[in-house]
Amino acid sequence: MSGNGLSLCAYEGNKLTQGGVLDVGGEDKTFKEHLESFREELRRRPGLEALDRIAVAAYDPETDMLKTFAHATEGAPPLQHYDVRLADVPSLGRLVEEAAERVMGDISDLPSWTRHTQALQRGGYRSSYTLPMIYDGKLYGFVFFNSRQPGFFTGERLEDVRPYVRVVALLAINAMRDARMFRGAARTAIAFSAIRDDETGGHLQRMAHYSRLTALELGNRINISDEFIELIFQFAPLHDVGKIGVSDRVLLKPGPLEADEMAQMRQHVAVGEEMVETMIRELGLHAADQADTLRNIVAYHHEAWDGSGYLRGLQGKLIPLESRIVAVADVFDALTSERPYKRAWSIDEAVTFLQSKAGEKFDPDCVDALCARIDEIREVKRRFSESG
Repeated sequence: MSGNGLSLCAYEGNKLTQGGVLDVGGEDKTFKEHLESFREELRRRPGLEALDRIAVAAYDPETDMLKTFAHATEGAPPLQHYDVRLADVPSLGRLVEEAAERVMGDISDLPSWTRHTQALQRGGYRSSYTLPMIYDGKLYGFVFFNSRQPGFFTGERLEDVRPYVRVVALLAINAMRDARMFRGAARTAIAFSAIRDDETGGHLQRMAHYSRLTALELGNRINISDEFIELIFQFAPLHDVGKIGVSDRVLLKPGPLEADEMAQMRQHVAVGEEMVETMIRELGLHAADQADTLRNIVAYHHEAWDGSGYLRGLQGKLIPLESRIVAVADVFDALTSERPYKRAWSIDEAVTFLQSKAGEKFDPDCVDALCARIDEIREVKRRFSESG
């Protein structure tokens, strides 16, 4: 460990270049698929057959939340769609402060104070290796290696495992930095338009959290990965980045738009698509799943469930799921926010409206998922209201 966090080997593409430790395959895999290939290869190595779980948690510094991100698990995963404030897990906080690893020989002896400890114990896990992912002074999250065998991470086996833990950390940091970099680039563009458009700032924070809560609820009902949920959270604020190309006369008009003005406003989707492709090309977004999620959110968030949306008139589940989620979150926040030309609707009024348009404008499952998280939605609105 270095004082600045991880002391990591050089990394190029998806290959560790120091010592040729591991090649985890092509760029078209999701991060979860990389982890699964990685764990399978490690378990084929002598002494590592009982490596039962590799998991990564992502850290959001704005909210101090630690969130499940991706895992490769032998059997049923003990934790999915889970988050916790880092401040509520002081043992992990100390690892960050000390930039230190942690090895535990038998976690069955730990007090079951937290849900994640309880889940690991129920899953029969006995030993663990934990490493905070700190790079350039920033915390990205944690890597967890687990075994159902007590005392697994000891002696020569611990020395064997260490390099692989750090490779996983670097893979995860690369994935997260890509998402943060693109979100940062888009935020820069949005910051220039913030002077012109009052639907930025708090709106973008709220609708990102609304999108994540909606995706989390859907994840309890259908197969959605934590990695996908995190990408939605990261990229949701970029949905209207193309508005920077809309004229002040149209963007800032306080009343209803004329037909020609509406046509110009709708072109922000096409402008946004062009901006996304430029960012992907110039900044280099290598992970296909990240690029696709970003494209879909920008390109299809104004499509409607019944096919009446724009620009392409897609219908139903032909609209990408991430776009359907962001559409509901975006409209909900627009309705409940005050603007120079409208009053803020109450949350109950907005819910009633969304439910009335479910199956018409909005995916009914997405509407139902957002409404199921309404208490958490209220807390997000309260927390970020001052900047809206």
